Amino acid sequence: MFVVYSPEGQSFIGASQSVPPLKVEPIRRSSAAGEEPQDLFSLDAGADFQQSQYQANSVALSAYKGKQKNRTRRVVVKVSEIMSTPVKTIFSESTVEEAWRLMQEHKIEHFPVLHLDNLVGICSQRDLLKRVIVGDSGALEGAKRETVADVMSAQVVTTVADTDIRQVAKVLTQYEIGALVVMNVFQQPIGIVTRGDIIKRLANAPPLELYV
Repeated sequence: MFVVYSPEGQSFIGASQSVPPLKVEPIRRSSAAGEEPQDLFSLDAGADFQQSQYQANSVALSAYKGKQKNRTRRVVVKVSEIMSTPVKTIFSESTVEEAWRLMQEHKIEHFPVLHLDNLVGICSQRDLLKRVIVGDSGALEGAKRETVADVMSAQVVTTVADTDIRQVAKVLTQYEIGALVVMNVFQQPIGIVTRGDIIKRLANAPPLELYV
């Protein structure tokens, strides 16, 4: 499930947890000019051969369906397996300087922003870089006198812990954002998942498998 938190209220944007099945077209052979294309089993190779091939494929298909019927598929990787938790948050009235120092201290790039314990925005390192001056050594040399509320994004895309990370990757790409805030049933932030988290999971051994 994905929900957008914004000043206008919450907006539901989808809860698809499945990948649409592939549509496989019948195998066809090349046809000479003027000929109609033919399916594989319409090849003129003799009735006996055609019948035996049909029977063999029917047996194989039946065996496959029987095996799949008794097999329970489960998604291997969910948000709960890769998210950062407990999540580091910041209050909207905090200063830009405070936000920058906390990001450097905890080595993170995104803060869910709270006001009276309610999620009101998300602040990224990119947002802060426009308001701070950092020396060659990486030390903070100056910052604008602004609060996190002045620089944060007031629209936050959120998800829940049991979401398939393939769906998360799709939403991150579609909305061109770097992170999703993970919420619990009480509408409280419990984690954060970033593009980097997904890339790390894909790079780790054993490699990601869609289903087992």
